[in-house]
Amino acid sequence: MRVAFDALTPKQARIAATLYWEGRKRGIDVVVTCREYDHTRGVLEMEGVEAACVGGYGVTTEEKLRNGLARQMALVDLYRDVDVVASFASPDASRVGFGLGKPVVTLNDTAHADAVNRLTVPLSTCLIVPKALPRRAFERYGCRRIVTFNGVFELMWIRRFTPKRDVIEALGLAEGEYVVVRPSEVHASYYPSARADPSLDIAREAARMGYRVVYLPRYPDQRVDWALMPPRTVDFLSLAYYSAMVVTGGATMALEAALLGTPALSLFPLRYYTDMYLEALGAPLYRCFEGEQCMRLARNMLAAPFRRRPALDGLDDPTNVILNVISSLGTP
Repeated sequence: MRVAFDALTPKQARIAATLYWEGRKRGIDVVVTCREYDHTRGVLEMEGVEAACVGGYGVTTEEKLRNGLARQMALVDLYRDVDVVASFASPDASRVGFGLGKPVVTLNDTAHADAVNRLTVPLSTCLIVPKALPRRAFERYGCRRIVTFNGVFELMWIRRFTPKRDVIEALGLAEGEYVVVRPSEVHASYYPSARADPSLDIAREAARMGYRVVYLPRYPDQRVDWALMPPRTVDFLSLAYYSAMVVTGGATMALEAALLGTPALSLFPLRYYTDMYLEALGAPLYRCFEGEQCMRLARNMLAAPFRRRPALDGLDDPTNVILNVISSLGTP
């Protein structure tokens, strides 16, 4: 059978890569599509995954609409001969899969993303979410079937990861002597427009404390000239594993780092159910909501002795759950 998976972000590219390779072991041909955004294509290439990247990302609401409509037209031809369409809440993939009469499988852990959820969840044949999220957060969108698992999506690749020291050595870095900083997703539809992003101030403070700073901007207007910015996509997991701390304006990199045992600070201005779930299990994952609070927390994290904490055990890798759902829906 053939399933299409649409990857819109680097996180989704990781999911696509895991399904691509694990699906082959089960006789499932995963056709990966993506858009030109951030390091999405780079992650897929790094994982050896063939993908068709069509369309790009919009900043304004009109750009998002026009780019989305153009992508949908392109995806019609790419999805016509697949059995199932899957994505991590891709409005474009969901609309095309639904329009072509294909079963639509949606992965989701962002209950706060109302606009995206309204465009994807009602069209989903099956929604797969972590147990940490309450079912009512998605039932209100009218989903017909919800499947849960005891874990987080990031375990799909964390469980298959082996750190590579040569990644940091190639950048002239040493274990525990640098921090990784990723600014906020300020152009996302769900990000509060009036909210200040403290990531740059934290990066400067880390440099003042003697740490090297690896800065990973999302957009051209977030670039700086005094920190280390890798010129191309790098193995972030190895970068996070050997770092003293990871700071991100989003959630995925913080979850990844914490699962690897690296102290992680998320600056996203909302609480995630998955945060509270992992924090309760002892993950070194922290969140802050205001500039001075974030600065104080970052200082305290960097002042603590560097140590490697073990990854969390007892959590489910959802890869088999996803492939089982896809197989059941793709069977005539």
